[in-house]
Amino acid sequence: MNQVCQLAPINLSDTTSLDTLVEHRRVFNLKHCELNIFETFHRCQNVALSYNGLVVSSMMRGRKLMSLQGTEEFDFLPGESVILPEGVSMKVDFPEADEKRPVQCATLALDWDMVHKNLDFLNEHYVNSEAPFEWRLNFSRYHFLNNKELAGSINKLISISMENDVAKDALADLGLKMLLLRVIQTQNLAVIQDYTLRDHRFVPAIQFIKDHLTEKISIDSLAKLSCMSKSAFFEAFRGQFGLSPLEYIQQERIELAKRVMSNTSLSITEVCYEAGFNNLNYFIRLFKRKEGVTPNVYRQ
Repeated sequence: MNQVCQLAPINLSDTTSLDTLVEHRRVFNLKHCELNIFETFHRCQNVALSYNGLVVSSMMRGRKLMSLQGTEEFDFLPGESVILPEGVSMKVDFPEADEKRPVQCATLALDWDMVHKNLDFLNEHYVNSEAPFEWRLNFSRYHFLNNKELAGSINKLISISMENDVAKDALADLGLKMLLLRVIQTQNLAVIQDYTLRDHRFVPAIQFIKDHLTEKISIDSLAKLSCMSKSAFFEAFRGQFGLSPLEYIQQERIELAKRVMSNTSLSITEVCYEAGFNNLNYFIRLFKRKEGVTPNVYRQ
């Protein structure tokens, strides 16, 4: 499981000045994309949502229940995103929304021509040497957790959309390339973690990491499993997934520590060693950097 990274907070609207308490919309327009901030302050069901262009939607606050036609309903929570192609409609319920527990979502609608041009640019100038051997969006992986890199690229585009810089369209075009690449990298890692591409050369390394999280893991051994040199493995892993092998190992150990804390009464020191760390102070610092709180606060 990827570490969950929430987006930077955005101030809520003043409910006394709104004309609706269900999916109130603030819009920020750019040349090739549109940022929508949706806010709901009232419980409701069966709200249909659809957009023009490619949609990248990220939860900021609260909880939604969402479903595509013919799919099971799923929780949509802060730290998560969905991508949808043009014209696809989702059914949304707001089972808990009220003025004390508002729901807020940031939705970027991207021009399809711009998306295709940017994907063509990536494939022409930055060849993907791993399966599926091209940079492309995978709409079977439409719901995923934000990692640090994806959250950072979404935050950047939101910030650009809201500012008054005369060059913001140019800045946004650069940010859109980054966003598309981060979405694809996030999807690639999800596919490998689920072993959907069993012949992918990173699958043995990912499986080895999962099977030996509590042990010392060397990059040399992972590179050998992938039939690559250490330097080539490091570079290819980061290019494919957007994070280094060491960052991925840390991420998985933090997730293991969270599961241990949720399911046992072990002390934080014991959790540290159960999750594969060998230094308590380092574990606490890393946990706080990744999760925003110390292990003790997380457990409360």
